[in-house]
Amino acid sequence: MTEAVQNVAQPHIKVENLNLWYGEKQALKNISMNIPKNSVTALIGPSGCGKSTFIRCLNRMNDLIKNCRVEGRVLIEGKDIYGADVDVVDLRKQVGMVFQKPNPFPMSIYDNIAYGPRLHGVNKKDLDGVVEGALRSAALWNEISDRLKSPALSLSGGQQQRLCIARTLAVKPKIILFDEPTSALDPISTSRIEDLIMNLKKDYTIVIVTHNMQQAARISDYTGFFLMGELIEFGQTRQIFHNPQERSTEDYITGRFG
Repeated sequence: MTEAVQNVAQPHIKVENLNLWYGEKQALKNISMNIPKNSVTALIGPSGCGKSTFIRCLNRMNDLIKNCRVEGRVLIEGKDIYGADVDVVDLRKQVGMVFQKPNPFPMSIYDNIAYGPRLHGVNKKDLDGVVEGALRSAALWNEISDRLKSPALSLSGGQQQRLCIARTLAVKPKIILFDEPTSALDPISTSRIEDLIMNLKKDYTIVIVTHNMQQAARISDYTGFFLMGELIEFGQTRQIFHNPQERSTEDYITGRFG
């Protein structure tokens, strides 16, 4: 691993010897990684290698899976999120997630964005500003500001995904996890989401799982290559793509397998 990543003085996310089992099957093996603040970190690797399982550890989404067991530590701003005193609801507010397929709630555009803030006690008189701010941050306000009461499901696929990003932003997270957010989108929508992610890193720490290596090269500052539940290599994206230290990383990037 490169010194630039390993020697981050105060990483936003610090993962130490993370192991995960689904029943008897071990899905993650001794993962250690330092993720800097206000950066985009891309996770690449073939299907089934542990990428999505890993990011679900960062907001404890795997808690919802029966017979899932986690060992090791995940520290966010120095606090172990697997500690006994952690409020998981608050954790998932701080660490938002955007999924592979857009999943708007079956309600209006406005109510999709307002749902989380309402749940967390935001004053009714402040909701309009919160909704507008989130939609502006997700580069969607100018397209839909005149139809906020329309069903969210009436939006195009790309708009729905940006709506889901806005819904995540509305509860003011510090970290955003993206699990293949553009795999179901057309090239134009994909480009808009990529531009948005690069813009959002000014205010958020972003971790993205992607099968698209060109996407990882375009938008990320750091890249981790996963293979069979192990983190094979992690470093600055330019180094990973142009001068990988591991043969299996080079083989994957050059298309010899995967």
